[in-house]
Amino acid sequence: MTKPTTARDCIVEAFLQLCQTLPCDQITVSQLAKKAGYNRSTFYAYFNNTDDLLKQLENEFFQLVDTFLPRGLRIFRTGVPTAEERLLTQSFFKTNARILVMLLGPNGDPRFVHKLKSHIRKVLIQNLQLTVDEMTPQLQLLIEFIINGHLQVLVYCYEHQSPLSPLDFWLKLRSFIDQPALLAAMAAKSDTTL
Repeated sequence: MTKPTTARDCIVEAFLQLCQTLPCDQITVSQLAKKAGYNRSTFYAYFNNTDDLLKQLENEFFQLVDTFLPRGLRIFRTGVPTAEERLLTQSFFKTNARILVMLLGPNGDPRFVHKLKSHIRKVLIQNLQLTVDEMTPQLQLLIEFIINGHLQVLVYCYEHQSPLSPLDFWLKLRSFIDQPALLAAMAAKSDTTL
């Protein structure tokens, strides 16, 4: 994350720091204001309460997912990121990994995990242009596997300060995956057996 430049940035940074030791639902406005070096009225200029701060962080992240995921799907299909997509991926990870790890971690918001997976699933289904009839049990399990795997890779890369970016990790892993079979499973239309 870049150095905080506004009072809002400082409050968000204080929130992220406090989340390293406290569950996010136990952080108070007083703790945040003190940690950020501002008074409570400055906090209330940006947020209604700590739940509102959390919702704003989540909504900002969802907007980024909406922008990034279609490109990620293109990379998934081709295995060849453009220079722009590589830069976007690096920037996305560098800028947002800390917030994502905090939200998904033990002190994060348990509801966020469910909301994030539901949101990603919805965007995936829209971008793959899948209908309700095409959502077989096999395809639903495959989508869950892809979502969970990618989120865990992001968390792992950040927590272990991996020299390999999540994109590079995935591209290396891709060579071990049976691409035609996986793509065929993603496009399966009528398989109702597991």
